[in-house]
Amino acid sequence: KASRYLAKFSRLVRNILDNSVEEYITLDREISTIENYLELQKIRYAGKFSYSLKVDENIATEEIFIPPMLCQPFIENALEHGIKHRKTPVQIEITVVLRDKNLMIEIRDDGVGRERARELEAMQQNNHQPIATSITSDRLKALNKRTKKKILFEISDMKDEDGKASGTRVRFVFPC
Repeated sequence: KASRYLAKFSRLVRNILDNSVEEYITLDREISTIENYLELQKIRYAGKFSYSLKVDENIATEEIFIPPMLCQPFIENALEHGIKHRKTPVQIEITVVLRDKNLMIEIRDDGVGRERARELEAMQQNNHQPIATSITSDRLKALNKRTKKKILFEISDMKDEDGKASGTRVRFVFPC
């Protein structure tokens, strides 16, 4: 089990290092990195979460280029905050689709939501300062300054029919 974990970890580190020197990578490489990260976390958090990764079969993942490591920090947040603040397993859904000539990547979780997570962190007097959102926003602003096609990014708390937090949605839209 330790050997399998180390092999997956080594592959993840290699993917991250390879991707970190590139401004854009293929969607195929990004999906591979996400899958490897999630499989590694499934070993770490056995039974505490499940995930689905759905990629529209009409997408040529090896022909579309996106900035690397945009999704992973939000998947990590869903895991860390969801597992910490829930008694039942967290469900993470990642979908990659084409809509109106745009590539859309959406990450949804059924955790407590960002607002409730902040409240719980404050009650525990945890000084954790989330930086994934600000780093991603800064990266995208810099990329969007240099290109005509703008990448959109939004993050929102989802609510159930009673208005209670029911998770978080992160969405990236890439013009094709």
